[in-house]
Parts: sequence; C-alpha cells; structure tokens
Amino acid sequence: MRKSWLTLAVVPAALLLLIMLPFFIYWSSLPDPMAIHWGIDAKPDYAAPRAVLVVGLCVLYAAMAVSVQRALTREPYEGPSFLAGLIAVGVLLVGVSWASVLANRDVAQWSAAGELGLPLVGGLFVVAMAAGFLAWLLTGGRSPAPQRDSAALPSLDLVDPANAVWSGRGAGRFTTGIACALLIAAAVIWGGLGLMLAVIAIVGLLFAAVRVTVSERGAVVSLGWWGFPSWTVPMDEIARADVEELSPMAYGGWGYRVRPGVRAIVVRSGEALRLIRDNGADLVYTVDEAETGAGLINDIVSARNP
Repeated sequence: MRKSWLTLAVVPAALLLLIMLPFFIYWSSLPDPMAIHWGIDAKPDYAAPRAVLVVGLCVLYAAMAVSVQRALTREPYEGPSFLAGLIAVGVLLVGVSWASVLANRDVAQWSAAGELGLPLVGGLFVVAMAAGFLAWLLTGGRSPAPQRDSAALPSLDLVDPANAVWSGRGAGRFTTGIACALLIAAAVIWGGLGLMLAVIAIVGLLFAAVRVTVSERGAVVSLGWWGFPSWTVPMDEIARADVEELSPMAYGGWGYRVRPGVRAIVVRSGEALRLIRDNGADLVYTVDEAETGAGLINDIVSARNP
C-alpha cells in the first residue's frame, strides 16, 4: 500500500515535468498566441496564448493525479490500475506537449506552424496505451476486489417477487454541465473545431444519465436523458447483485468503461449497482437506490433457485 502511494506521487510529478519541459526549452522560440489545434488536413486551425496550453495540460494532469490519490483510499487494491491510467494519460499529454511545441517552434505566427496529422496523433495514443498496459503488467495487474459473503448481499425479503418492479436512475451533473458548455462553445466557434466539440458534447450527454429497470425478466438499461439506446440483461444471465461505492477514477473516468472482468457505465461517483454474472463480465451502473435494485434481483434469483 505504501509503495503504491509513493509511486502514485512520484510518477505524476515526473510526467508533469516532462509536460512542461519543452515549454521551458523553447519558450522564447514560440509565437504568442500559438497553434493548439490542427484540423483533419493536419494544418493548424485554432490558437491560444502559449501560457494557456502549458497551464491547461498541467492542471488537467494534476487534477487527475489528485482524483486518483483520493480514489485509492476507497479502492486500495486498484493501485496497479490507477498507476496504469496515470501513466497512459501522462505519456499522451507529454506527447501532445512536445508535438505542439515543436510544430510551433521558430515560426512568426501560429498559422505557419508545422502540420500535425492523424498518423502522429494515432501513434501517440498507441504509445500511451502501451505504456499504461506495461505499467499495469509490471505492477502485478488488478488484485481481486473483496467479495461479500452471499448471506450479506442485499435482499428485500420478498416471498413472491415475480410481480415486483424497481427502477433507478443516475445523473451526472458534472458531465451534463461540461456537455452543455461544449455545445455553447460549438455554436460560438463553428467550423471544424465547433463540429468536433458538438460531437463530443452529444456523446457526453449520452453518458450523462443512465436508468436501470428491474423485473422478473431482467434488467433493462437505458442511456441518456432521452432513454436511448436501451437493452436488456436477461435475469437468467445474472447470478446475484451487489452494491458498491464507486469512484470514476477507479474505472478510468466517466462514460462506458471496460475493465478486466467488468463493464461499467459511470455517470457520477457514489453508489452503483453491480450485476454479477457467472458467464461474462460483471456489469456496473451508477444509479440511485442501488441497494433496493440489488435486493430485488437477489430475491428473484433466490425464488428461481430455491
């Protein structure tokens, strides 16, 4: 545990220095404002003061590091996964920092910055994911989370749960706020960058809310404020259900998250409903009153398998 805390402090600090390093080296050689975004044609199409880029990258990564440190107090067994995520994002931001600075180096104005195309961006993502995966392997991978005894699982003690129905929804104010802000920015900026921001905002709204409805036939999961798309997890696939206190950083952030043995839809922190399957990954949804939903599922499963 102490080793994990030490590593999670040293590694982000080292990566923060690498993010800032190109700005320290080439600060006087950069235009102000400098190009910070490149279009599909690999040409610069948006600029901002150079201080905005370096501060933005550092604040983004520092905030993630602090969030991970806090999340580690809830899930200490997730140390390897936290470290892997921090390294992956850090390596990506280091690459973005160096690529942006070198593209802007020694040009009179930002519009003359060098080209940054999709192959380079794709390469940065591949390197970042590889670095994170390597870190995950070297630190031992994910330790199994502590499991509750079956007798301690939630239950409503219903004798005949066949006709019972429960529905719970989770909504992310943070995600919704960011998505709405991006929509406003897209309308103001317009053009290629505006279109990109609009697409990101729509995806954000899609994962800003989730609803789970439980009945004898299974759990119906609906996404977004509009409840679409929607799908059903058949009750025959669910072995039992439980509740957990979830931190988004434990799953790598918000939205649809894929973890070893887990598929999660994370719209906020707090209580979440976990559907445990014998033949398949566990399913986790951040919904309110999750204990009631888990209790109904366990009662239905028990009634089917007396």
